[in-house]
Amino acid sequence: MGNKESIGAGSSGGTKKTGQASAVPKSIIPHRRVNIQTMQNVLLIWLDSSIDNKNQDRRNTVTQLRRIVNDIKTYTDGDRCIQFISTVRDNKVCMIISGALGQLIVPRVHNMSQVDSIFIFCRNKKHHEQWTKEWPKIKGVFTEISPICEAVKQAAQQCEQNAISISFMGTNTCDASSKTLDGHDPSFMYTQILTEILLTIEFEQQHIQEFIAYCREQFADNDQELHHIKTLETKYHTKTPIWWYTYDCF
Repeated sequence: MGNKESIGAGSSGGTKKTGQASAVPKSIIPHRRVNIQTMQNVLLIWLDSSIDNKNQDRRNTVTQLRRIVNDIKTYTDGDRCIQFISTVRDNKVCMIISGALGQLIVPRVHNMSQVDSIFIFCRNKKHHEQWTKEWPKIKGVFTEISPICEAVKQAAQQCEQNAISISFMGTNTCDASSKTLDGHDPSFMYTQILTEILLTIEFEQQHIQEFIAYCREQFADNDQELHHIKTLETKYHTKTPIWWYTYDCF
């Protein structure tokens, strides 16, 4: 959920084989086990010295942001925030930084490879727009949370797309970057294989329940995603796998 992966693609459930599917060379079939933790490739960090975790407005804001990025961490101390970012290995980081801390923190995090995008949240937009021009990773200066949510959504989607990596060829195949075994474009071959999987895959109820339980654990604090999970649980068998694959929450 929150990405473009089918729940079918990584299940251990049985898959029907057709003549077309069995003819696909194993060397170009992507072997990729689906795991929600790795699929959530974006981490959102909100740094503001005045953050009050007990404030209702702040809670509402985090709820809005969590509808876009499930994994959110808030910091009031810049040093601790930077120390945490330095430990991030498998995720891209989007940052919301207050105007008061922006000029101090941005120079320290801008060149960190983990940091993908920075958003400045302030009261004086005109003042902060001047210095932010020097830093390409800053995607905008905002005075309201709604525009930030939209900007974070776009950045997160781009991060998710950039994180998708699929190999079609064996390592010993010549010119693997430009061809598949039969000369087709890799994206075309992947589409054909993926379509075959989505149209034929079948699950037992046990597989669905295990997946649902894991989803609930991962999105325990995200009301919107819990709603999507409930929809999946109650209506999965009323739709085709390709319908679920193209469902927005995936």
